[in-house]
Amino acid sequence: MSLSHKSIRSVRLPWVDFLLFLVLVSVIYALVGVAAEWTSPYRPTTEISLSVGALFKYSILSLSRVVAGYLLSLLFTFSYGYAAAKSKVAEPFLISLLDILQSVPVLGFMPGLVLALVHLFPNSNVGLELATVLMIFTGQGWNMVFSYYTSLKNVPREFREVGSLFRMSRWEYLRQVEIPYATNGLLWNSMLSMAGGWFFLMVIESFQLGSHDFRLPGIGSYMAVAFEVGDHKAVWMGVAAMFSMIILVDRCLWAPLVVWSERFKAEGGHRGAYVPTSLVLEWLQRSEILNSYFEYRDIVAGGVLRWWGKRKKWRMDVLSSKWILWSVRIFPLLRLVLVGVVLSVLILGGMGLWRVLGESASVDWLALVGDTLFTMLRVLGAVILGSLWAIPVGVWIGSHPKWSLRLRPVVQVVASFPAPMLFPVITGFLIWTGIPLGVGAVVLMLFASQWYILFNVISGSSRIPDDLTEMATSFGIRGLPYWKSIVLPSIFPDLVNGWITAAGGAWNACIIAEFVAIKGGVLVTSGIGATITQAALDASFGRLAAAILVMVTTVVLLNRLFWDNLYKLAESKYRIQ
Repeated sequence: MSLSHKSIRSVRLPWVDFLLFLVLVSVIYALVGVAAEWTSPYRPTTEISLSVGALFKYSILSLSRVVAGYLLSLLFTFSYGYAAAKSKVAEPFLISLLDILQSVPVLGFMPGLVLALVHLFPNSNVGLELATVLMIFTGQGWNMVFSYYTSLKNVPREFREVGSLFRMSRWEYLRQVEIPYATNGLLWNSMLSMAGGWFFLMVIESFQLGSHDFRLPGIGSYMAVAFEVGDHKAVWMGVAAMFSMIILVDRCLWAPLVVWSERFKAEGGHRGAYVPTSLVLEWLQRSEILNSYFEYRDIVAGGVLRWWGKRKKWRMDVLSSKWILWSVRIFPLLRLVLVGVVLSVLILGGMGLWRVLGESASVDWLALVGDTLFTMLRVLGAVILGSLWAIPVGVWIGSHPKWSLRLRPVVQVVASFPAPMLFPVITGFLIWTGIPLGVGAVVLMLFASQWYILFNVISGSSRIPDDLTEMATSFGIRGLPYWKSIVLPSIFPDLVNGWITAAGGAWNACIIAEFVAIKGGVLVTSGIGATITQAALDASFGRLAAAILVMVTTVVLLNRLFWDNLYKLAESKYRIQ
């Protein structure tokens, strides 16, 4: 994040630098503690303490895992999303692969990754911690990639013309046009990705496979144990700690980023006269240490660029000729190696899947198909229910910048709170009212899917150009005609992205919505999510692989037959030119 270089000399706040120093020391201390936990000897069983002091340590450990997962998701987004958007040859394959990956629930990745990494690092917690971060990544990365990919595919025509007019290189066009245009949507989806990391924390940190306990100390395992023993005081302390972490991350990270991202909004967006502010960003801008650092960085960077410009000038001819020669020889070879690696992975993966499926000859494929259809109906119901409220609310929030800034922290906190922590309470209400879990699971899956729709609609409606709304006002277009002619066409690309990621979130959530642990037992309903969860608990790898295979096949067919057509419609007809 690049801060403003304008030093506020008239207002000197030395305590800001002192506070910044304390924060830096605290972060270093926390990182040392996290590193000590990662490198500690591997423990077959982990005792989870429900004391207040342990809860503080667990919160730091969980926060470090979620942040590490997000950083990995961000790196994956920029590389994978760009490759999918720019390569016409690789695009169908990459998007199809992304559809498959986002439809595989966390329990589909966990057994293989956990066993492999624990075996790779048998004497320390590194393997288990890496597996946890990767699992959190599987709950964060997909909607970010879809948002970035959609933004790159829908860059307005005038922006593309500017790149051509100024003869920008591919790197300059990416840095000055594409990334700024994608920043708003990526930021909102980043908030949601962080929420996705919190969502599966209880499942990930308290993972059990057959008789093996792969539990890690963290707030997720803390809440899981508190629910198991029925310690209501510990449950409420965990809820308070979770809310505190979410609010801290929002105020110290997302709020400054939202203000900073205002510079990347197109002039035609809903800026109005209201300028959002962030107290943390203002403090950072008043830091003498940071201002001195950025001034020194600019001086050094300018000197390096001037030196490189002089050196580049007389070596350009030689370098360009060598580069062309090497690119002609090396790039086809690299492409061939990459294709070979991908094919090898697919062949080995297919052979491994066939071997695992062969170990379980008692798999009832017809029953798995029936369970998948039950879950698919619940996913559809969750997406429809989420759309009914998220679309109008999201358009209203995105169209009012002042209220957007006020409500965004509230929405972020509510969306980030892990709904599985509330599942026992919701399940108790279902039992009390007599509503079967088969119906109640739709409500539970709604908690995992509705925020994807809301955040994408907010992002899309905040980019509706002012000239369109002014034209509608001039011609007296309001109400339903205004929605049909202005709002829905403008937000349609973001809405499609929200629907796809919401459906993926609902498919992922089925593993905990259809198999809910309560005090004294579990509630189970027919569905592929319940089948996957039960197979993981029983360490029945053949049944687990078969269930995931049927689920993934169903999701891919839905994507190819339905969502792909909506994507093409959004790109060809409803893109703001």
